[in-house]
This record gives sequence, structure tokens and C-alpha cells, in this order.
Amino acid sequence: MSIFGLRGRAVHRVRDLVGEHLHWVEETLGAMRQAVEAFVRGESWEALEEKAVEVHRRESRADDARRDAEMTLVRGALLVGTRRNLLNILDELDRVANSGEAAVDFLVYQRVAVPEILHPLIRDFLNGLSEEWEKLKAAVEAFLAGDAAETVRLSEEVDHLESHLDEIHRRLILRLFATETPLAEKIQARDFLGHLEGCANAMEDVADLLTVAVAASLSF
Repeated sequence: MSIFGLRGRAVHRVRDLVGEHLHWVEETLGAMRQAVEAFVRGESWEALEEKAVEVHRRESRADDARRDAEMTLVRGALLVGTRRNLLNILDELDRVANSGEAAVDFLVYQRVAVPEILHPLIRDFLNGLSEEWEKLKAAVEAFLAGDAAETVRLSEEVDHLESHLDEIHRRLILRLFATETPLAEKIQARDFLGHLEGCANAMEDVADLLTVAVAASLSF
């Protein structure tokens, strides 16, 4: 049985639209990673501004895809409980894209100075973030395919990866405040790192919502 409790064209349409939103969230995260990695490599602020524009473009496409999916759901596709759960999942997925966009905007338009000693850990964080996203994407796809057990398993892996990223974030903050960087620059760098952490937290929130949605679907 479908995890949605229904079959037919409405379900397929919703799956396609959520899948489209998932695609553009992934594109936004990819553009965000490219921008941050370019910063770590020492590219010019002008080049980084161009990359920030690309992040905006992809995040805008994610917004459009989310609205299309939400309109289909609001018009009555699926059962009320399933519809509400999917709307919540879409909102949190959108927050993943928004967090990536916010991280790049803050970095580029505030001209944040991040001490070079932090750069290896930032790369580690980006690698972990990509791994977390791959697990989350697979969890959403498993949910859309109606595989409850796989959805829960992958969601638990997302939680574990987010805990690992929390540890990297703590190390980044400790290393930052151990440097001789001026306090104002430390605060700016801390806030940028907070935006990056926001991406990881938003992914964990999506995973939590998927677990709740599975539990709700199996209770009927």
C-alpha cells in the first residue's frame, strides 16, 4: 500500500511535484557549496557575488516548485492528515534551501573574514553536509515510494550525521575564538558558521517530520 493511503493520478502528481522541489533544494545546496569552496580557495569577492546570484536563482526555482506542490495539496489531493504532513515537510525542505542561501548572502555581502586555520574544518563540514543531504534525499524518496521502514532507517542516519556536524561546528567555534582575530570579525565568522549549521539543523527537522508522517500513516 502507498504510504499516502491512496493511489491514482493525484498521488503520482504530488510525488512528481515534491520530487521537483527536492531537485531544486539540492541544486541550491550545490551552488552554496560551490560558493563557500570558492571563498576558501581565495576567489575574489566579485567572483563570489556571481556565485551568490546563482544560489539565488536556484533557491527561487525551489520556491516555485514548493508553491506548485502546495497548491496541488491545498486543492484537495490526498487525505487531510497526509496533506498536512507533506505541507510541513515541504516547508522544512524549503528552510534547507533558505539556510544555504542565507549562508552565502551573509558570507559574501558582509565580506566575512574567516581565519584560514578554520578552512579545513569548513571543508569537513561541507562534506558532512553533502552526506547528510544524500541520506535525507533518499529518505524523502523512500517516503514518496511508500517504503516506511527505509524512510525511518534513513531518517535515523540523518540524525546521526547531524550530530557529527554539531561536533564539527563546536570545533570550529572553539578554534575561531582561540585565534587572535579581532572580536568583531570573530562574531561575524561565528554568525556565518551558524548559518551553515542551520542547513544541517533544517535537514534533521525534515527527517523528524518524515518519521512522524510514517507513524501517522501506519496508525490508520
